[in-house]
Amino acid sequence: MNRREQISPLVSIIIPTFNRENLIKETLQSIVSQTYTNWECIIVDDGSTDNTVLIVKEFIKDDARFLFYSLEHKGVSFARNHALSKISGEFIQFLDSDDILHEDKLKESLETLAGKEVKSKIVISNFMMFRGDLKNIEAPFCKLSPTLFTFEKVLYDWDFEFNIPIHCGFFHKSNFENFRFQSELGAKEDWIMWLKIFKNKPQVHFLDLPLAYYRYHEKNMTKDFAHMKSNFFYSFPILKSILLEEDFEKFLIFLIEKYYQQSREKTLEVKKYKNSGSYKLGYKIKKILLNLHLLSFGNWMLKKVKK
Repeated sequence: MNRREQISPLVSIIIPTFNRENLIKETLQSIVSQTYTNWECIIVDDGSTDNTVLIVKEFIKDDARFLFYSLEHKGVSFARNHALSKISGEFIQFLDSDDILHEDKLKESLETLAGKEVKSKIVISNFMMFRGDLKNIEAPFCKLSPTLFTFEKVLYDWDFEFNIPIHCGFFHKSNFENFRFQSELGAKEDWIMWLKIFKNKPQVHFLDLPLAYYRYHEKNMTKDFAHMKSNFFYSFPILKSILLEEDFEKFLIFLIEKYYQQSREKTLEVKKYKNSGSYKLGYKIKKILLNLHLLSFGNWMLKKVKK
């Protein structure tokens, strides 16, 4: 790396997208607005059937820092892998096409690593949630802290206590030299990514600043519980290849106990609610309304018979 690259390294921003015609402009604008300007942005369209491609091409036509690839629909992991094969940067920043980066995300991340040996390093920032636009910011669904950034924490507490939105990370490219996303997974691929990265025990620097914005909306994949649950179980063969056999068995026992505990807690909540005054009152009202409905129906039937 020459002196110029050390002072101003190229950052490769990776954006997979699929049918985001109403959202991707805002995502791309957050890239253009970065206060650190030595970046390339690799956008991979995953076979969109709406106007996403036209919108992206129009937006990027006058900025050579954007690179665009259009593929058949094969999923977010395949799209990210394609982008990884095209990067030229020293650092990697992932971004989903419905989320947003703070304008100082790249600058603050690089300044955190200034003067340090950067190979295998990772910078993780905090984040905020938003609905619609950044005027409607909400607290994050979890609070990130350095104590969470270990292999064991990511294995056992992921989705139970926390998860790390992928765009919170800022990675030296060496973290992905022997890694590709699992194309067979439509979700949980980020969990597998963090597990594989933390298994190598990288040095992680934490920025307790909300430099990433996570969009909440009804079609957000991570809110689709059934989809996430199925991919969780699909990830088990991959997980088994990461863990020792005894550790994999230990993890399965942990899951069974965890889900059993959650099931018992839900059952107790339901029983507690059914014994509450509000539930009993509601049940009485429901019975009265049902009786009134049956009485009304009976009167209607009598009138019909009399005719």
